[in-house]
Amino acid sequence: MSRSMIDANKYIFELLAEFVQTSEVAVPVSNNKRCIKTNTKDKKWLQGLKIINKQLILPNFQTASFEFNSQKYFVAVGWPSKQTIHSDEVIEFVELNAGIVTALLFELKIPLSHEAKPYDIAEKILYNDPIKSIISYENFSLISNFFEPFSVYRIPEDSPFIEKNDIDLIRISGFYALKNSQLIALKFSSQTVHKFENIFFEGSKNIPYANLLFSLVSVSWKYSFLDIYRCIERLFPLSYLEIFHKELKIQDSLLKFSADVEKYMGWKPKEKDAVNKLIDESPEEARKLLRPIKKLLDGTEEGNCGDFVYKIRNSIVHFRPATESINLEEDNWDMLIRASLYIVEYWYKQYDEQLTLK
Repeated sequence: MSRSMIDANKYIFELLAEFVQTSEVAVPVSNNKRCIKTNTKDKKWLQGLKIINKQLILPNFQTASFEFNSQKYFVAVGWPSKQTIHSDEVIEFVELNAGIVTALLFELKIPLSHEAKPYDIAEKILYNDPIKSIISYENFSLISNFFEPFSVYRIPEDSPFIEKNDIDLIRISGFYALKNSQLIALKFSSQTVHKFENIFFEGSKNIPYANLLFSLVSVSWKYSFLDIYRCIERLFPLSYLEIFHKELKIQDSLLKFSADVEKYMGWKPKEKDAVNKLIDESPEEARKLLRPIKKLLDGTEEGNCGDFVYKIRNSIVHFRPATESINLEEDNWDMLIRASLYIVEYWYKQYDEQLTLK
């Protein structure tokens, strides 16, 4: 079903008019009908562009995906991409046209810019024209500049962010954030940023990428860590039930089997033991990063690294008198998060074929 050009334009100009009328600026708004002028090519975009998915990431940053003429596209809203992305094999910048702008302003309900001034809108757009019944704006930028900025990119068919003809919006949003570092509030080291990037590009399809994305754009070290810990938490029963699952020759996936065991038997491993088991069997790179933090907290590098990781997790999620409050310096948080990324990357690769609920 094609999009109504009338409805799209009506929404855009009514939003602008409402903004002016509810402001303290005493400027009259004319009753002229208005539209963004489109040519034949623009009209095809406006009518045929199909939104696939949307993702709110930060209060001032959201992403979306859409399809047009069997091509896939990515949209970043709320953050002007001033940095050129030299990765045409991943995403390719697209010049906007009147049809794209009108469709996206309407479908994504892109908000007005925080810098938009009512008087400017009234003077430049909502002026009265006693001759024309419909005012048509040839320069779509005149309109779009009063809204939050957005950029559009074409996604090639062989992009790592397309899986079975579906766009992985979360992963491509993570890639975009990594390429626009102003979106990242925490001072991650270059090694940690590189590890995030490796996983977004090459990690198992079953990793909970939403957790990694929100970890990346978090404004708090402890909650950045906690989002990655949740990815590890999902694996707890698998390491215990893997052999049992194989011996019984169960056809369901290991994840489905684990879910059924918890649902019908109420069994789940002790979290502290599960953390230790996964970390003990993780790559040495992860434990190497964890040992200095363990020494800082426990006074020794000896013993299980999972114990203090679990202690840090508890200090974040619990607020009990007996729960110890733990404060780390930025470089230690950074190492903890990078170690956790190594653990996530390794184990999700190991269990890749068993992490579906089939």
